[in-house]
Parts: sequence; C-alpha cells; structure tokens
Amino acid sequence: MDELKVRLSSKRLNSGRFQVGFSTEGISAGYYGYLLTESQTPVAEVLRKIERHIHAMADSERYFQRNLFSFGHRKMKTGRILIFKK
Repeated sequence: MDELKVRLSSKRLNSGRFQVGFSTEGISAGYYGYLLTESQTPVAEVLRKIERHIHAMADSERYFQRNLFSFGHRKMKTGRILIFKK
C-alpha cells in the first residue's frame, strides 16, 4: 500500500469538541471525511484513528457491516468518524 498522507483542518464546535476534516493522498482512490474529537485529543491520536479506519476499509464487507459481525460489546466511545471516497 502507498504511504498515507493526510491533510487536516479543524473547527471548534459550541460543545467544546472539534470537528476535524481530513483528506488523504497516496491511496489509489483517495478519501475524505470528518472526525469528532475532544479538545485535549493529541493530533497523533487523531492521525492514528484516521489511518486505522482507512486501512480497515481494505476489508470493506467487514468494515461497512461491522454490526453484523459484532458478537461482543462494542466500545461506544470510539470517536465518530465519517469517511467518503473522492
């Protein structure tokens, strides 16, 4: 897989959280999306979360239908993320 390059932008919400917008380069189709984070979340953690989700999308059936494959309890505080193909 190509090296993942991520561009970030952020917007502070009234709740005190941040909406982080991102776009990727270096992946065949390219992706963009949004992530909701707490104000004290380090940038490195935000990048790891984005990379983890992008790489998980390689197994698209399992990623996009993860509720069908979840037999245990899911972590509810996983950070909301929306990812779209460019």
